[in-house]
Amino acid sequence: MSYGRSHLAAARAAVLAALAAAGCGGSRVVSGAVPATGAPAVAAVPPRPALPPGSDTCDPFAYYRFGRSALDDHPAAAAAAFYWMQRLAPANPLGYYAERVALLMADKRLMRGYLEEDDRTLASDRVRQIDSLLVRAIMLDPFFARAEDENLLMAYLVLKIGNDIRSQATPTQFVSDAEIRAYIQEWVEESADSTTRGWYAFARSEYRDAAAYWVPELRRHPRDTHLRARRAQALFLAGDLDSARVELDTALADARRADAQRMRYAYDSKVLWEYERGRIRERQNDGAGARQAYEAALVEDISFYPAHIRLGYVAARAGDTATAITELERALQIRDDDFSARLYLGLLQSARGAYGPAAQELQRAAEVEPWVALTHYALADARRKGGDRDGAAAEYRRYLALAARTDPNLADARQRLVELAAPPAAPPSPR
Repeated sequence: MSYGRSHLAAARAAVLAALAAAGCGGSRVVSGAVPATGAPAVAAVPPRPALPPGSDTCDPFAYYRFGRSALDDHPAAAAAAFYWMQRLAPANPLGYYAERVALLMADKRLMRGYLEEDDRTLASDRVRQIDSLLVRAIMLDPFFARAEDENLLMAYLVLKIGNDIRSQATPTQFVSDAEIRAYIQEWVEESADSTTRGWYAFARSEYRDAAAYWVPELRRHPRDTHLRARRAQALFLAGDLDSARVELDTALADARRADAQRMRYAYDSKVLWEYERGRIRERQNDGAGARQAYEAALVEDISFYPAHIRLGYVAARAGDTATAITELERALQIRDDDFSARLYLGLLQSARGAYGPAAQELQRAAEVEPWVALTHYALADARRKGGDRDGAAAEYRRYLALAARTDPNLADARQRLVELAAPPAAPPSPR
């Protein structure tokens, strides 16, 4: 016997509460879980999942696609796939955030305690480990698209509301997960208030709609810096950079008025909002504005090394290689094993002809993340240009073993190996 819609309607309050918890509190990071370095905690390495036949096992996005397809029904397998995306593409935030979602979905008790902000759950070592993935993703790009939010939100809602409904049902009554999902979606679209609709739209990657839904709530509560910062993110992802910057400016001004030294959420802090302002300015090709924002982030927290990395990128794009190298070195003084800073520093050294220092930096990057094909290609190039033919050949071979089928450097690497295998040209004889 199907569980009737009248019974489902009785769960309306639970839907509202669940959406509020998942939308507003679903990315809370407890005190101590937000180190300035933002590096993921060390965990057991999962085996590589078997991808569908014909998949390129060297392509990080093959693991991402597999993880997305497995997320709802097999979240543990999805988590392993997202982990291996990170290893192949450590500078991409998607793998870290998606693994965080998958790990929460794989443990229903943990997921419920986390999204409902249970103090014991939030203080657990497991949650700190999972939250380090969120922090790392934010450090890499505070505006990455969180496509897995809808999966997490719906898994939580089906669990919470399903349990509430089934506890009231008789043994002959039955309600399926599909019925619950359909009810939730219909209720949100037809009956929920605009703030709730905004959180639901944001989780579904409908960013322009989310930004519009949140306007009435911000009119009522203009000092809600958390919601204003989320609206800035929605506007950025919708392509409205100017409005996103205005929202962040307002959030920062309100935070400074309140002298808020620490916010409730990992992504609510003055240092991160300055960092976001810098990323917006970069996207708008405003190098001076970006530099000012990143320097302001460092005033807020001198140990916030991602600001040094972005200052290096801004300087390099302006043609100031010396400043770019200095900023990357400053970042590495704070976080010695940051892969992105090491790789970019090595590339800059190589570009300026300093092949010995470049090889040292790229070798260190390869030690930090040995599965990244680009590192070995760049290291081979630096060693070849520095006169180390054997070392270059070895790195080209490593690169070819790790490169995806679509890697644009494959043909060049193969040609370089052929050239390195030939005897070196004899020097011209003296006359």
